[in-house]
Amino acid sequence: MTPILAIVDYIPVIMFGVTGIIIMRDIYNKCSKGAFALVSAGTIMVLWAGAYKATWKLLYTLNVADFFRMNQQFLPMQAAGFLLMGLGLMAATFLKQGKGKQYSFLMLPMLAKVIADEGGPEPQTGAMFFIVFMVLGLLGVCVALSVIAARMKKPISIIFFVVSFILLLAMGYLGSREFGSDPIMNWVEECINIAAQICLLAGVVILDKSGLKERESLK
Repeated sequence: MTPILAIVDYIPVIMFGVTGIIIMRDIYNKCSKGAFALVSAGTIMVLWAGAYKATWKLLYTLNVADFFRMNQQFLPMQAAGFLLMGLGLMAATFLKQGKGKQYSFLMLPMLAKVIADEGGPEPQTGAMFFIVFMVLGLLGVCVALSVIAARMKKPISIIFFVVSFILLLAMGYLGSREFGSDPIMNWVEECINIAAQICLLAGVVILDKSGLKERESLK
């Protein structure tokens, strides 16, 4: 890793933050409090996890300090965040929305306990468990957004969401290979991540510009 790569690592984090803000703004008045809470909590967790890891990389490459806990929390927090976001978007897209529809807040304490258990000195323990969470969450996000795009007759957004999902899976696969200090593969992984976030943001912006915020529902 180099300081430049660490700084570049903030780019996909910022892009995802913008994507999340647009999604939350556009669905706020169209879903239950429970569904919106899951989406917002998941978005914040993913954003926080990415910011933590990027900051850890920067401090580490500048020889300031090795705050390894900031790196350890990345996988469990991001996986739980994507799962919550996926659950919230799927609920908002497919389930009847209205007053009293709170949905699965029971997931929050369960995920909090899992993160606490897995955030110890051996971060690889149960890694596959969190990878499954992440894939399911990403799938839920992309499926829900694609269905919304189909309802709005915006096929280009669907293409962007599908490509983003594929790229994120590819990035996850490369990340699991532990290339370590290989600068070329680190840059390849970073570029894939940025491309995935560009596609996700592009798809969401198209929906936003097409009037998603003004729609009365996600149906």
